Amino acid sequence: MAKRKKDLSTMTPRVMFSLWWQEKWVRYLVFSLAPIGLVDAVYTVLLWHDLGAAFEFNPLVRYALNTEWWVLWFIIDIVSFSLFAMIAGSYYLHTRSRIFGNRINWLAALVGFRIGAAAYNILLFYGNLAAFTPAVIAGIVTALVLKVLLGRTEDISKVGFKVYWRSRYDSLRDRLLKRGTKAAEPVAQTHVTAPAEPLPRDSTSLWLKRAGYLSIAALVFVSAPFFLVMVADLTGANTFSEIFGPYVFFNELSSNAFLAGFLAVIILTAAMMFFILKAFSAKEGTW
Repeated sequence: MAKRKKDLSTMTPRVMFSLWWQEKWVRYLVFSLAPIGLVDAVYTVLLWHDLGAAFEFNPLVRYALNTEWWVLWFIIDIVSFSLFAMIAGSYYLHTRSRIFGNRINWLAALVGFRIGAAAYNILLFYGNLAAFTPAVIAGIVTALVLKVLLGRTEDISKVGFKVYWRSRYDSLRDRLLKRGTKAAEPVAQTHVTAPAEPLPRDSTSLWLKRAGYLSIAALVFVSAPFFLVMVADLTGANTFSEIFGPYVFFNELSSNAFLAGFLAVIILTAAMMFFILKAFSAKEGTW
């Protein structure tokens, strides 16, 4: 008889609340997510006392905070998210399969939504009127990171982490060492007279050329702040606080300044990398 594929319906209550403890990295992940409920509940109550009911969109939370049962809601909010983090870790380990993978997108989305809501409450409490955009970014980034973590078919360990980054470093190092080299293609033997080997270039000129490339890269690096200040003057970013106050949010002025600054940083970084790679080029001799 064919074995039934594991899913949420095949999990017993004991498995839901205990399986996450078996793997150390999943245990740490659950422990790191559990306090989010406490943070969200605390700042929800603080915002309720400071701003009133106007900021709260959830009618159930609004009703609970308007009654003497708000303490019960506070405890439920903390405990429920902690239990949800445990169930999410157990569900991941229960359904993980090298063949079928995991269906954890909805879990990652729910955790990302909760963290985005907590970030919104924190930023709003500390006076950031444009809290919605960074909160959405925090939620999306959290969901993507969890999707990668919970999409793994193998456990995370210190040894595996070191081996992964060591292999990435070795691969990058090999590519840099092989830069500019080409595999020798076999050619048919002929009786063509071999030309005289060219005289080796003066090593002094090669060192001067490399020093020139590195000097240009250093000059680009030193002049980067002045270039960014010029971009800020051209886009009007320097006058943002005088017009709109100390809080930065996206509008016609800040968005143009951000895009121009972002492109300027990319151009400057590309220029520095170009001249550094030219200095380390193997076409005319290596270091």
